[in-house]
Amino acid sequence: MRETVLTSKENYMNSLLFEENENKKLSRQYAEELGLARISISPAEAQLVKTLVRLHGTKKFVEIGTLTGLSAQYIFEALPDGGELWTLEKDPKHGEKSADVFARLDQSKKKIHLVMGDARAELEKISVSGPFDGVFIDGNKAAYFDYLMWAEKNLRSGGLILGDNIFLSGSVWGDATTQKFSEKQIKVMQDFNKRLADPALYESAIVPSYEGLFVAIKK
Repeated sequence: MRETVLTSKENYMNSLLFEENENKKLSRQYAEELGLARISISPAEAQLVKTLVRLHGTKKFVEIGTLTGLSAQYIFEALPDGGELWTLEKDPKHGEKSADVFARLDQSKKKIHLVMGDARAELEKISVSGPFDGVFIDGNKAAYFDYLMWAEKNLRSGGLILGDNIFLSGSVWGDATTQKFSEKQIKVMQDFNKRLADPALYESAIVPSYEGLFVAIKK
């Protein structure tokens, strides 16, 4: 998720993509109603996540940070028949909107499980359904390293890890930013990035989007 005005480049990229369907537009509408439209995933990045999930052939996937269910829809579309998505959200207002969006999807061939509560606790509960094929980390920035430790235990070898917002608007390399991040958030994200960059643990790359997306395959 991000918080910025779209640039001309981003508007151009988005113009090349298919128009989002009505259910995705509903997720954006709900985000607007909650005052969170500014941090909704962009169409270009959402399509990137969808493409990576599809290319990796993931069947059991976890998303940390549902918001109003927009990115979850893209991930859900990328799953094969029989696929399952567990998406975790702490805020009841966000969960209510997401549940309404998910209820409108055809889940006859694959499923979305909306899991409400603190992600660190709920991840441990869903571990019984693992090992998982991939995870999209886009939740509480101060908990990113904890999420990664869970992923290392509960993803299969070759599992896909996608970490969003890894630049913290430049805070991780010391830039002054309009959006203020705590010292803890910055340190956690720096540690998160360093671990995903470790070639002994992962095959990884960074997509230099506005907020940065880490793409890693667990060894």
